[in-house]
Amino acid sequence: MKNHTLQIVVAVVSLLVAGCSKHANQALYDYLGNPVAPPADIDAAYTKAGLTSAVQDAAQAANISLTKVEIDDSEFPFLVGVVCADKGGIDKLLAQLRKVSGYTYSGSVGGNTTCVMDITPYSACPRSAREQIHRRMSIREEMFYDRISGNL
Repeated sequence: MKNHTLQIVVAVVSLLVAGCSKHANQALYDYLGNPVAPPADIDAAYTKAGLTSAVQDAAQAANISLTKVEIDDSEFPFLVGVVCADKGGIDKLLAQLRKVSGYTYSGSVGGNTTCVMDITPYSACPRSAREQIHRRMSIREEMFYDRISGNL
């Protein structure tokens, strides 16, 4: 997923830097589509509160300290951003999250202490929006990572 993310980000930046035409901007917008709204019958586990609780519980079980937990709920699925107090904390957190029933770790952007991830199972996403979610996910993760790590 990281390689795919890099390719998308490079393509977007290349278009913007090159002063692309209005047509190219429209093509990019059409490809990415609009943000996906949460389903009306969203499972509580995939809400801001549910995700926050799951991550905090996983951190406690992994015996790590989180200095920041943020949820990007601007569109569905919501993204989880975390900053760990110590190097290597992300690996411990991810290992613990993989054990939590009801969540699916599907990749992340980050490093030893900071990470942005999607842990909502694909099956919880509306079928009609799955392609759109997939197209937008990498860019959303990169943008959120830059924001929580202070790069944006």
